[in-house]
Amino acid sequence: MRAGVFLRWVAHPLTVGATAVLLLNDHVFKQAWPGLVTGKLSDVAGLVVAPAVLGLLSGLFRAGQIGAAVATLLTGAGFAWVKLTSTGAEVASAAWSVVNGPSVVLADPSDLIALPALGLAWWAWRRSAAAPPLPDRPAHRLRVVLAVPFAVLAIAATSPPSTRIPSVDSVQVVGGQVVIEADERLYGSGSGVGDWTLLPETPHGQLPERQQVEACVPDDTAHCYRVHGGGLDLGVVEATPRGGRLLGVDETTDAGRTWHTAWEVPAARWLFVKRQHPFPGGIERVSKLASVDVQVRAVPGGHEVIVANGVEGLAVRGADGAWRRVPVVVAATGLELRPAPLTGFGQVIGHDVDEAGTITLLALLIGMSVAVCRARARLGHVLVAVLPLVFLLVAVVPISGLMAFTYSSSGTSTVPALVFALSLIGIGIGLTMAQGAVRRSRVAVVDAAAVLTGLAFLGPSLGWTLGFPPERGTVDQLGLILAAGCVVLVVAAGWWAGRDPATTDDLVSDAPWPPVPGSSG
Repeated sequence: MRAGVFLRWVAHPLTVGATAVLLLNDHVFKQAWPGLVTGKLSDVAGLVVAPAVLGLLSGLFRAGQIGAAVATLLTGAGFAWVKLTSTGAEVASAAWSVVNGPSVVLADPSDLIALPALGLAWWAWRRSAAAPPLPDRPAHRLRVVLAVPFAVLAIAATSPPSTRIPSVDSVQVVGGQVVIEADERLYGSGSGVGDWTLLPETPHGQLPERQQVEACVPDDTAHCYRVHGGGLDLGVVEATPRGGRLLGVDETTDAGRTWHTAWEVPAARWLFVKRQHPFPGGIERVSKLASVDVQVRAVPGGHEVIVANGVEGLAVRGADGAWRRVPVVVAATGLELRPAPLTGFGQVIGHDVDEAGTITLLALLIGMSVAVCRARARLGHVLVAVLPLVFLLVAVVPISGLMAFTYSSSGTSTVPALVFALSLIGIGIGLTMAQGAVRRSRVAVVDAAAVLTGLAFLGPSLGWTLGFPPERGTVDQLGLILAAGCVVLVVAAGWWAGRDPATTDDLVSDAPWPPVPGSSG
């Protein structure tokens, strides 16, 4: 049995329908009608889609019923492991955080009620395996091309996070214990860097309601620290508030006459860090990504500074003077606040990938316009040159709309945007190959030049994720300059490709009708 049957499984109407339900439920229904039904519907739909997607991988090694059975059983076993064990939930959270940005998957045994949905997935497999191969027609090929990334995206682009944003909002030192307020709860720790325990009530009376933006060393009032993000005005809308210098601490040793930066997340990397902490509903609350409260306490060998950094957890200066960013993880309550890395190849540039796909498509249109128009002009069929371009534009409209919908739901996550960008480019290349005016070998050169244009635009963004350049401001301008330079190459490739039209066999559909007397048509 051919491995291609797994493609028919993904393109089966039941799988496609479950994929649509998964996307709509995660991104529309759960927000409109939260509750038990919408909570479990995603599990049911996901268990129908996941085996088919996993089957594409198993089909690389074992085609046929055994591969399908392995994919189905692995899906069920993995789902049960995640829902029954905290370890499984943690692994799933880490995996989804890589794919879709910071995510939390919780163990919930009640979700196992959705397991019978695997029977529907198996039924779809049996129907796909028994059906004859799909006809080798453009419509059927397009159905498979669209179904695969559609299903992958539905699984990757999980529901947006809750409207609540867990963060460390304040820190206090009470009776030798560090007490933080996080996610509207109080946690205590003797060390201040780990072993957090949930406090049943406020210790030693009510904690101060106002955050402390400045604190001094005990017994040395001239030696003080102040936070960068303290007293932030939420009414001020800025692309990078305070120049991006929100996560940091200043220090003075002369009672405030002079201050210097003791520690900070570099301003040039603040936006990269911010993108790794997406705000629900697109409403940016920059106070959640800032140093907002500071405490200083005496410890053996000197003093310790503890700073509340919102969604970034804590920043702590030890008695040795060394600063470090500290996560706040409490397994008992599911609280997990981790500092985001300052670099990460390809991370959180979904919007850039989306733009690169659009630029690639635009380059395809430009290059093929030049090639087809030149080839048709040499054959005397100039008006016909417009037809494949119109068809390409019509195909782009629904795909671009779906990409925009996905992007609005998944924020700056790279993988969902990459799936759709590749699908968009793949369909565009397929349509350019289907035209008959230009030789396919020459069309491939135009396609390669267009892809190079998209990569040229994306290159500076990829460099930015590694810290080169560190500032975001020049990335888009540099990308557009490089892409514009590549457009010259695209035009040249199109002009070269249209120099020699396709062979007579490729152009048989362009023969005049009715046949000219004396012709073989």
